[in-house]
Amino acid sequence: MEPKPQPVSAKDSTPRRIEKPSFKTRPAPIPYPSRARRRGQEGTVLIEVWLDENGKQTKRILARSSGVHSLDKTALKAIAKWRFSAYVENGRSIAHRVHIPIRFKLD
Repeated sequence: MEPKPQPVSAKDSTPRRIEKPSFKTRPAPIPYPSRARRRGQEGTVLIEVWLDENGKQTKRILARSSGVHSLDKTALKAIAKWRFSAYVENGRSIAHRVHIPIRFKLD
């Protein structure tokens, strides 16, 4: 029996992760969900955003939950409206991804 070909690691097809995103327009502040505010719920959501070579969002992944569903959902929905700039490396725009932490903290 022949060995099965190994699947190519998903890492190979993953766009390069950059540390700092750049934006076409200033991102809108994210509203605190009123129910979470009333319940005194806080947390930090980590969203991974995949962007094509033009800076257009192609995918949003909940990389780390805050532990509060409404905070996670609000962060994902708000980031969907953000407009990113293209990432240029060696004179070429490339697809990339970035981690965006969203901290919900009551004052």
